[in-house]
Amino acid sequence: MKTPDYIDRIGPDPDGLDFDALRKSGIAMLQSLSGERWTDYNLHDPGVTILEQLCYALTDLAYRSEFAPEDYLAGPFGKIDFARHALHRADDILPSQVLTADDYRKILYDTIPEIEDVWLTLSSTNEESAYAGLYRISIKVCDRLQSDLPPDEQARLAERVKHRVIDVFNRHRNLGEDIGEVVVIGTQAVFLCGDIQIHSSRDPAAIFAEIFLRCAQQVVSGFSVERYVDAQAGGTSLETLFSGPLTVHGRIVDTGANVPGAAIPIARLISVVQAVEGVTQIQRLALCDENGQLVQGDSIGGKVLRLQFPEKSQSTFLRLHFASSAVSHYQTPTSVQSTRLQEAKAEFILEDARGALRKAQFEFDAARNTPQPRQQVVPEPQGVQRPVRDYYSIQHQFPAIYGISSAGVPSSAPLTHKVSAHQLKAYLFLAEQLMANYLENLQAIPQVFSNDDVQHTYFSQTLDNQALPDIESLYVDAPESISATLARIVAGVDKPEDRRSRLIDVLLAMYGQEFWQRSLRRFGDYEDRHLMRWVVDNKLTFLKHIVTLTRDRATAFDYTKGTAREDGRPNLAGINTKIAILLGLPPTPSPRDLCHQLRHYSLRLSTADEISAADYARVAAHLTGLAGQGEEGEVDLGQPEPAQEILPAPLLTQGARLENYTLEQRSDAVHVHFQTHDARVGTVSLGSHVHMGDADRYVRQLHRFICHLNGESEGFYLVEHVLLRPREAGDANVAHRDADFYNSRVSLIFPGWSARFSDPDFRALAQETVCRNLPAHLYPEFHWLDFAAMRYFEHRHQIWLNALRSDSKSAEPQRLNAACANLAKFLMRRRNDVPRTYWL
Repeated sequence: MKTPDYIDRIGPDPDGLDFDALRKSGIAMLQSLSGERWTDYNLHDPGVTILEQLCYALTDLAYRSEFAPEDYLAGPFGKIDFARHALHRADDILPSQVLTADDYRKILYDTIPEIEDVWLTLSSTNEESAYAGLYRISIKVCDRLQSDLPPDEQARLAERVKHRVIDVFNRHRNLGEDIGEVVVIGTQAVFLCGDIQIHSSRDPAAIFAEIFLRCAQQVVSGFSVERYVDAQAGGTSLETLFSGPLTVHGRIVDTGANVPGAAIPIARLISVVQAVEGVTQIQRLALCDENGQLVQGDSIGGKVLRLQFPEKSQSTFLRLHFASSAVSHYQTPTSVQSTRLQEAKAEFILEDARGALRKAQFEFDAARNTPQPRQQVVPEPQGVQRPVRDYYSIQHQFPAIYGISSAGVPSSAPLTHKVSAHQLKAYLFLAEQLMANYLENLQAIPQVFSNDDVQHTYFSQTLDNQALPDIESLYVDAPESISATLARIVAGVDKPEDRRSRLIDVLLAMYGQEFWQRSLRRFGDYEDRHLMRWVVDNKLTFLKHIVTLTRDRATAFDYTKGTAREDGRPNLAGINTKIAILLGLPPTPSPRDLCHQLRHYSLRLSTADEISAADYARVAAHLTGLAGQGEEGEVDLGQPEPAQEILPAPLLTQGARLENYTLEQRSDAVHVHFQTHDARVGTVSLGSHVHMGDADRYVRQLHRFICHLNGESEGFYLVEHVLLRPREAGDANVAHRDADFYNSRVSLIFPGWSARFSDPDFRALAQETVCRNLPAHLYPEFHWLDFAAMRYFEHRHQIWLNALRSDSKSAEPQRLNAACANLAKFLMRRRNDVPRTYWL
């Protein structure tokens, strides 16, 4: 394509910074609107003067709208509150949790300096007693750490490393995955043999040490670590730099062989040696045993190879020769004297290389175990705090003859001139108020694009005499009242929930996310506020947790820990938080059981058959009395429960909706009626009150308490079936060994007695939400339990969790097997009673 040999003319600025273009466009608009009555558009015309001042003011507004984005968000000293604006550094938002076996290897290698290599292989489901998602982790402990230790100390070191591997794996474990076994692989020593030509500009011992260290890393481990700063300097993009799990000691470029004992290509070793500074030519290169016999580059007898530094007797295995211009290739010495001379030189080089190798290994270990700073790679942007809201009226620039500038109209001027000046000032006020409001909205960008609790999305400011000369004399009220009036006018066109929702969508779109739970508005029965406001709050909660929701979406909980992780975050599966937010539940569930709240108030759910219509008033009065008790009289789970009050199920489910209460004014009193939506019971009376206000307060207090009971009873449990597997074959407590039950399955246990969770439409929404967000390889099974079944489940679930935490590393898994079997029996029994739904 031929490039043009001319430069295009500079066209009008489409953003409004071109004064001439604005003036021309304004005159064209005036001609089209009033061309028949207004024919003079020359410079002396007052209308043109006003148009020019407005165009000038618009260029000022456009200029203030084109600052760098960070300037609008900057606070004092240019600092930006990134957490407030839901902005995250690249090294926080781009990395993910582990997803593949290679990711697990990177995390283990980066976290545990005692291992030189680690391999993960999935157990084959074809084997007997093997389940999907179980990993066999093979580790190779660093030889330098255990070479000088006695056998018993070596065994203790290996056990410590195995426990650290288990701990790190559980911290990053994915849903449906677990450790089958951890084994330490032995090593077989091999040596490097060959003839290599070098030049004399570098110390041969340093060359020998570097050759050995690089080849040893390839033989022992294929891991290649690069500093973040070096990777960025080499042109690596941030997306590539922080792809996968975040490693604190540098970017792991390569992990080598993905199975232990894989063959080591000699060609790869040759390329590594050729990259060493000082090497000119490689005549021969191979791996050999202690006797000098060649070996293949794979495992020997189930052990992985380990490159060993040669002793004096093996000094001639790897020989370095100085390159000569007269001799283009290496010639084997023929005389005995020459051979002895070569051996003496090799021993001398070997001794010097040993010291150089210790120094190089120390530098390698120091680089591997030193956390790499990422602040230089991703510096935090700084802004310039700008007072963009300050408005300076265009009337300051008008010619003095107009009498609307700060000089005003001369006192000697006729009254008609003063009146005309005030009329023009008032006429221009409307346009100036709009521009001032625009600047106020520009200043409010940090507020509307934040996770603050914003009640308004449009703003206004009051113009005083300093901004607009002598404007306060035209106000019909005090400036404070004018501000309130302007706020009411702006609020009349402001739909904060709708606009706030769209602004949050913009922030979510930066991370490729969307909050699509619009149907959630149908189930906001417990909210006294506007339903749209409740949905916006849920969307805002989603935005606040955007890092963990995207990074940990497949992460499971760490069953070796308690209710919190080491970093303070709740010890939950990543999918728990996302599903909870999408269903309008608290992102961090209560540490108490779902049955606790009803047990705390000694309430027992019953059907309508177990309670008469006459008892509803007594039960409602009892609930209203409980509403003021707070947390007093908490029931101890280990003690016998006090006498229980029957709570009709219709009162709990239908009492959460205010429309089910009616107040009937009669001559004697105000009667409160409740619609149960049960044909056998119908409408029941909840009592009467003398005054309408007393009846209204009674209903609202009862409604709030019933909503509280419903909200505290809602939540869910996620159980991974692979964690319920039997740990010991042949255990009498293990009654179920159905591979279909344990493989790639999870159970979602919901309470089925609350107002929302008893609604079939909400159940469908909850199940669809789970299926949309659960990893695709996992099949969910849903259980909606009544109160009695949930109490049974929660008791056994807690026993199972305690057994997991205490017995997961125990050599005697009988207690854990019994707990797993009891919970598995319960789920399988419920599983057979519920028809299965397969989501596609």
